[in-house]
Amino acid sequence: MIEHVSVEEFKTIFDSKTSFHIVDVREVYEYDSVRIPNSTLVPLSAFNENINLIDKNSSNYFLCGIGKRALKAAEYLNTLGYKNLYVIDGGIKAWIEAGHPVECG
Repeated sequence: MIEHVSVEEFKTIFDSKTSFHIVDVREVYEYDSVRIPNSTLVPLSAFNENINLIDKNSSNYFLCGIGKRALKAAEYLNTLGYKNLYVIDGGIKAWIEAGHPVECG
């Protein structure tokens, strides 16, 4: 099952001490420009080749520009039996607009 979380809900999780992974499915140039700290890049265009970077036993929060690619990635993993899949609604755009921390360059 895939759940959706707002950037505010995710910010609470981001600030907590719980264990989770942020999976950014944007392209390399997008990720290199701006990203959420401690996120892992797994571009949707090379998803199958890098699927091993995603921990099947962890809570995984998917992020892209606004949410469409993140949902596509989560839906695919759901068909493979992955659990604890979350899509951050609004993507990096909403995260930045909310003034949450990012890394650049």
